[in-house]
Amino acid sequence: MRSRTATFLPACCVALASATGVQAGDSPHWTFDPVHSQVVFFVDHLGFSKAIGRAHVTGGELVFDPEDWSTASVDVSVALDTLDMGEEKWTATVRSSQFLDTARWPLARFRSSSVERTGADTLRVHGRLDLHGKEQPLTLDASLNRVGRDPYVFRTKAGFSAHATLDRFAFGLERYRDVVGADVELRIEIEAMRVRANDDKETGDGAAK
Repeated sequence: MRSRTATFLPACCVALASATGVQAGDSPHWTFDPVHSQVVFFVDHLGFSKAIGRAHVTGGELVFDPEDWSTASVDVSVALDTLDMGEEKWTATVRSSQFLDTARWPLARFRSSSVERTGADTLRVHGRLDLHGKEQPLTLDASLNRVGRDPYVFRTKAGFSAHATLDRFAFGLERYRDVVGADVELRIEIEAMRVRANDDKETGDGAAK
């Protein structure tokens, strides 16, 4: 992503400012738990297997009211210099200018434009992904796993799983076409903590107060 800093980099990989164009009003704001918020991706390697990598969400914010999803929005950033391919040399290669060039573009950033509820606990998030100096549309299919209190951090959390597929060539990542596939499958696991204003108390296993 462009090295322009996302206007956040606090509790996890998402900075937001009501990017959906919808006024969030009093909808709860959430920051991301960096320990439990990661992106895992899979991409074909010569037809033999899917190479697997992961990176951490390192900044951003979510606006989400469990009782009214129409106000939801997200602006999330992934620190590409946290990328891990499972082997030191291969990790360094993917971080290098041969692929992601993380020294030049250290962040990937997704900003939502709209959120569509598709089921009782499922949603489709439409937005744009800024990666490797280029911005392209991307849609995430996501599920709300749970809203409740985490007894270890004493905070109300919302947990989500999401997946999408992007074309790396569309982002200018065109090297080694005969070795590495075009389609990159993304799996995203998020735990977001509700922001407490004025020391508001949080109660209940399904309630974010």
